[in-house]
Amino acid sequence: MLGYGIREPIVNERFGNLDTAGWLYCFAPTKDGAVFLGGLRLEMWQAFADIVGKWDEWGAANWTDLMTFMKKEEQLKWAPLVFAETRKYTNDELVSMSVEYAKKGRLAPITTVVAPVCSPQETMKDANWLERGIFTPVKDPVYGELVVAQAQHKMTGTPVRTKWVCRPVGYDNEHIYLKYMGFGPSRLKKLKEAGII
Repeated sequence: MLGYGIREPIVNERFGNLDTAGWLYCFAPTKDGAVFLGGLRLEMWQAFADIVGKWDEWGAANWTDLMTFMKKEEQLKWAPLVFAETRKYTNDELVSMSVEYAKKGRLAPITTVVAPVCSPQETMKDANWLERGIFTPVKDPVYGELVVAQAQHKMTGTPVRTKWVCRPVGYDNEHIYLKYMGFGPSRLKKLKEAGII
């Protein structure tokens, strides 16, 4: 992925802990896993410093813009400091701290986005996704019983549906030859016998 830094194009990894488009925007380790942290505005980054008790030590009140934090050198400097703080807490503790900060913090209602990184099993049992029907059991004609992820959006006029999951190469060829190309059964049989299709 090509991102644009302050002065020149920069090649970024697809995702990761450093992002030249915005910081604080990363995956951070915790006592029991990892969280996604999102602070795309300066105030959200300041809120994070305040949440973890580093407002004064990190000089958050004096920060004036995010440009400084978007430099690679600064991200490499701040990432270990941020991760040292997130490692002190569990996922649930950090989420609760962020929610409480939005209610009562120095910059409330501004806060840092904190979302636990869940395992596939946890994700499939999450009430939000279950209610939306995101993970649907499907009986596929080729692969049998599967659970597949659906589109996240919901539209009442065109509800999410899955006819099949994935078909092997050539699975529909006979149907296409017969219906759309007008090959009758006898011609199709001759082409198969000749090894053409």
